Amino acid sequence: MQPGACQDCGATEVSTYLDSVPLCDRCADRRVSRLTGFPELPEPPEPITIRDPSGGSRTLRFRMWRVPTGIEVEIEETGVREGGGYQRAILGAHDADPGELVARLHSLAIDEVGRQYLELNPHRPGWLLVDDVVEGHLVWSEGHETGAPYDVVVDGRTLSWEEFGRTLEAYEGWRFRMELADRIDDVRPDASVTPLAPRGPNAEASVRPTLPSIDEVLEEFLAEERARLAARTYRNYESVVDLLRSCLNNYGHQELGPAERMRFEVAFETDENAFVHLFGPTELIASLPEFLGYFMIRKVMAGEELLRAAGTVTKKLARWMADRGYLDAALAAAAADRAADATRDLPRAGRLSSILNEYAHETVVDLNSLDDDDYLEDYLSIERVDRGALWFEGGIGPVDVPVAASNLAQPGWSASVTIARLRGVWRLVGIGNVYP
Repeated sequence: MQPGACQDCGATEVSTYLDSVPLCDRCADRRVSRLTGFPELPEPPEPITIRDPSGGSRTLRFRMWRVPTGIEVEIEETGVREGGGYQRAILGAHDADPGELVARLHSLAIDEVGRQYLELNPHRPGWLLVDDVVEGHLVWSEGHETGAPYDVVVDGRTLSWEEFGRTLEAYEGWRFRMELADRIDDVRPDASVTPLAPRGPNAEASVRPTLPSIDEVLEEFLAEERARLAARTYRNYESVVDLLRSCLNNYGHQELGPAERMRFEVAFETDENAFVHLFGPTELIASLPEFLGYFMIRKVMAGEELLRAAGTVTKKLARWMADRGYLDAALAAAAADRAADATRDLPRAGRLSSILNEYAHETVVDLNSLDDDDYLEDYLSIERVDRGALWFEGGIGPVDVPVAASNLAQPGWSASVTIARLRGVWRLVGIGNVYP
């Protein structure tokens, strides 16, 4: 038996002493289980690797053991000095599900690594604060005999108090408040200790567990609408909600910040519907422009009735979420306005695309015979509309179109177009989807 090795199994990594006996986590848990009758805890999961905002990789390992007050689960960065790097821990009740504690800590770790409080000082060696809030933890200084007894760990980076002080150089004369919190977030149902309030760019995401997920919101919304709508109308609502779910699960991650993107990518490995299961009403609203401005036009073969219903249903959904307290009233109002525009514009854009596509096929031209200046294929926005004519960005126009098309078109709408100048007149020879 090596000096300091686990008394029961001989492991060299000793983290617990019971009655002065050195033990590893697993052997200590077995002894506690025999003494108390609590079931033995499972083996902690394998280490995880998380990418930080700078593109680097951080490897963190889990620990799990019983303390007198419950089950403690800790995650700590490997390959760094003792006490340094990223660390996070939570305390659950003795009857808590260890798997749920691990999953919760995993999510917290992704948020922790994804936040960035420091950036390089552009004028001299060292760091500056990205914003006027910073979080970290204290670690015993290796050189405390000649300086402060503690160092500061921020963004997984260990700074001396002098180095940390220099990060504040832009704040001379400002007031400050220091808030200290226990190293462990107490998540027991009867916990009297409130975890440190989340701050920074991911603060809203960190407190979101009090709100229902997108999936739960949509199910609740449909349940209420089913009770009051006629069968045909409800089918349209159900179709729109199904399409919205598909859009969110496939494209919603594009609107996420770095920390939440990492969280999504981890969950997506085992759940293709991870977006609607992980996130809440705010992320739903953030993706509405993608749903109404791209998805319904490009990805769905929808008739005018369904296009109109997409705007109607999302408008109703936004206001319903505000009424239930799931969404800020200002966000809901802005989303409802956007949806109201879509109710009117999506069917019009669909009709315009059909008219222009039919008209473009009437023009037969050998594009290879044209000079470069007489041929253009690009994604362009409409700058001006006259009777029977459109002008596109860059001063391209007038482009002859049917009067029925100019009656529908609006400045600011856009489309992929192919146009050719024939005998001095711009003609439309190809058209893609029109986006309002």
